[in-house]
Amino acid sequence: MFKRSILLIPALFGLVALAGCSGSSSSGASTAYAGQYDGTLTQRLSGFGETLTQTSRIRIIVGVDGRVTAFDPNSSAQGQCNLNSVKPVYISGNTASASGSYSCNIAGIGNCSISTNATIKFSNDAASATSNGVARCPQGEVQFAESGYAKKTV
Repeated sequence: MFKRSILLIPALFGLVALAGCSGSSSSGASTAYAGQYDGTLTQRLSGFGETLTQTSRIRIIVGVDGRVTAFDPNSSAQGQCNLNSVKPVYISGNTASASGSYSCNIAGIGNCSISTNATIKFSNDAASATSNGVARCPQGEVQFAESGYAKKTV
């Protein structure tokens, strides 16, 4: 039962935190890294007495103002996260990094408190991403680590 539930969690972790955790502030200047990056993300999750490794898609978007978001475009996890207290993340040099804590109510699991650190480094036509953290859920803790690579597509 928990194996199925634990698979719902990754879309709410790590690099998704770049959608709005505390990070570097905007310089207001445009960036050469603006665009869309698509690739794969390898996720390793340990919790509920199990360890799972899986691969999913990742999409990273950098706005012309340097604002960075990352997400799985194919995610179908059911839940809701409270990201109201977190700030947007902006690229600084060739790096976007964020750390923070937030809570998510995940269908079939309950309310989880998530703490994470995430970094994305950009080159002219690609990006590499890493994150790690922990989700504290009613059934126990889930440790996670993610790494990925994405090519600039737009």
